Amino acid sequence: MKETTQTTAEKQSRKKLILILIGAGTGILLLLVGSGWFSSSKKTTAAPSPPTASEELEEYRSSVEARVSALCSSVSGVGEVRVAVSFAGGFETVYATETRNGSEIYATVGSGSNAEALVIARNPPEITGIGVVCRGGGNQAIRGELTSLLASAFRVPSNRIYITEGKK
Repeated sequence: MKETTQTTAEKQSRKKLILILIGAGTGILLLLVGSGWFSSSKKTTAAPSPPTASEELEEYRSSVEARVSALCSSVSGVGEVRVAVSFAGGFETVYATETRNGSEIYATVGSGSNAEALVIARNPPEITGIGVVCRGGGNQAIRGELTSLLASAFRVPSNRIYITEGKK
């Protein structure tokens, strides 16, 4: 009878060992699946980098020139418009400030190394000049109409707008 109790104890011990190994294996498998180790799709999509200041300014210039061109083209007697726009500087970022101990400092969001100044506005550069070459630009009446239109639409003084006739 002693032999049967040993074998029963050995069997129970083996069962416990097998259950512990199965539990540990299942735990490891769940950790690997949860970490994405078995993931079939690789996550290589990186966040797009923000444009540089010169790229941003060039993109804005193209946008303004397209708007000026579309506006000029819509005037009767004007055709084949080419536009050049000049700016004073680049974009201006306006930051929130707060007064502490009598001095003005930038307001920040976050803390420690993650602290960033709070941006409240991003102003586009000031347009300092507009040049237009178009069919019909040689006509004094059309030049006057385009100059007035561009001066009011883009808040540019009329002496900073030049319009001329294009090649025929």
